[in-house]
Amino acid sequence: MTSTSKHSTNARLLRRALTLYPSSYGAGALAEVTERAEHQIARSGPLAGLREVADVAGHGARVRLGLVSHRPLGRAFATAAPVAAMLAGTYAAACLWRSLRLATDPESTGFPTGAVPTGGPFLAASSVLVPAVLVACAVVAGRWSAARALGLVTLLAAPLFYALSHLGLLAADLRTAAEFGLGSRGFGLIVLNTLVLLIAPRDRTRGTGAGLRLVAVALVTAGVGVAVAGGSAYELLITGFETLAPLAAGVALALTARTTGHAALAATVLAAPPVLTPVLFGGHLAVLTMVPQLVVLSAFGYLMTRSAVRVVGRLPRRGRLSGS
Repeated sequence: MTSTSKHSTNARLLRRALTLYPSSYGAGALAEVTERAEHQIARSGPLAGLREVADVAGHGARVRLGLVSHRPLGRAFATAAPVAAMLAGTYAAACLWRSLRLATDPESTGFPTGAVPTGGPFLAASSVLVPAVLVACAVVAGRWSAARALGLVTLLAAPLFYALSHLGLLAADLRTAAEFGLGSRGFGLIVLNTLVLLIAPRDRTRGTGAGLRLVAVALVTAGVGVAVAGGSAYELLITGFETLAPLAAGVALALTARTTGHAALAATVLAAPPVLTPVLFGGHLAVLTMVPQLVVLSAFGYLMTRSAVRVVGRLPRRGRLSGS
């Protein structure tokens, strides 16, 4: 295919992408988007032009769904995005550590020798988790372009691997390793949290505050620390993560959300992955106990952090008053 034909293909794809914008977006604004995208496609290579088409399509879909920076839902997704990426990366890191232990020393995790495949199959299955871990690292470092690129890899690779596993198209050892290393629960939490990052408005997801980095360090340390524990490490990981994640989310929202209403909407976005995972993969009854737990723990983390911030904010003032 020649360069000219590739440009014409991108131009046709651009016209289809523009149809994603709702009529309420306005003719003038749509003409501006069209002119800028056409100029970008004409002056760039085929791959860069395809990325421009994808950006236009993504923005059009976000506008249609109300996930733009000037809408409350868009701002909520932008606030939740870095926290969701950290949650996905932490869970992936813990599962990755557990998979490595199963591959090298299955008896230390409570499984008898020969019960699960070791070595190559487990390492191959665990490689699906690596991009999610790197997404969290990129977010903490403030590298949002890299985080989105790695998130896209996660969103493509994990579902493909999971589908091939459940369709029986993988080798038996590799399929068993995927079930032990990831499972439907881990797959749902990682993919849905990554999706929150990818659909959040880009102009609102800039940089990472010191408070959010502190939450990230706490999440990673606690999550991986639980996975390193001996004996029933997997059970500790599940119960520990269920308690830690909403608490950490509440703390992070207290440090980043401007108002309580904004924090509540962002918390609802963050609650979607753990609630939808059992709905999509079975275990509907778990939602009945999970929702109150998520509300109580995230509210506790939010309120305690807000109270601590207020107390710390008053200390210098009192010092100045007493000094005068």
